[in-house]
Amino acid sequence: MVGLRRAVALLAALGAALALVSCASFQRSRDGDAARRVTALVNAGQAERLAAMSAIPFLVDGEIVLLPDDVDSFWNGIAKAGLRAQASVPGQGSTVGPESYKDFADTMEVRVFFEKYVKKGARILTVNAIPGGDILLIVAPECLSWKIIGWKGPFRNE
Repeated sequence: MVGLRRAVALLAALGAALALVSCASFQRSRDGDAARRVTALVNAGQAERLAAMSAIPFLVDGEIVLLPDDVDSFWNGIAKAGLRAQASVPGQGSTVGPESYKDFADTMEVRVFFEKYVKKGARILTVNAIPGGDILLIVAPECLSWKIIGWKGPFRNE
């Protein structure tokens, strides 16, 4: 009986260790999936689908977009401009933290947006604009998909 308890405890410990080790690679995989999905829709000019995946309110660069029609207009503008993007190297995502709002704009308005609308579990993903520059996305898991909460770019880090 003691041997069985030890075996169960050992298996539980190994399972916990495996879960901890795989968390990082699982998150990179989910980040990559979200980035690939958004960039595929951007590249295909799927403004309607992108708008449907977008949260209201929505953050564009440092501006808060409050109306669904304005979010639709944003995505239609992206499609009409012919913007193209590609998912960055897997692992280009980060957990939203207390200072993440500064990546979009170091303003009180954007800080409050993050505090109020960007919930635990949200991620900031970096994708590459073609021919150059970066795009930041704020995404949050929702059921079996992602909700797009914000967009910044394209811009160049200099």
